[in-house]
Amino acid sequence: MGDENRKGLSINAKIFIIILLFVDIGFALKLFGKYYKTKDSGYSRERSLYEQLEQRVMKSFGNREELNKLINDFIQYKEAAEKFAASFKEQGEQLKRVDKKLEESKTKFEEEKARLQMERWALEDSLSLAKYTLRDRELEIQELTDRLKIVEEALLQKQIEDHSKIPGTWCLPVQ
Repeated sequence: MGDENRKGLSINAKIFIIILLFVDIGFALKLFGKYYKTKDSGYSRERSLYEQLEQRVMKSFGNREELNKLINDFIQYKEAAEKFAASFKEQGEQLKRVDKKLEESKTKFEEEKARLQMERWALEDSLSLAKYTLRDRELEIQELTDRLKIVEEALLQKQIEDHSKIPGTWCLPVQ
């Protein structure tokens, strides 16, 4: 009867609160376990990219020495490829310069060829004109020699006639 004066929770309520507390603690432990499992299995927001790559490579190759050897090989390949690309770039620039010089030389050659062709045509025209002039001069010379022969024959004929008219003078024989 003295228990009725006491105020507080009944034993059933206290047991119920303790059960809820254990359930909450169990649920929280379950969630923590789930969180750590997802973190260990590769939860991407919890790990850095480097760690993920390292774990993958370690699973593939087995030890860190092989990984480092592979990385060094890749670095050497990369440096060799960069040197190769730089040499290709340099050769490309040299080829561009040579191509430009070749184009300039080709242009100069074409200009020189056109100039020489014009000179050739001018010389051919001059030669043709000289041939026509020479032919005309030869014809004039031929006409003049023909006239000279005619005049000489006429003069000789006149001299023969003049000598034949004078008796007692010496004469050229007639051919």
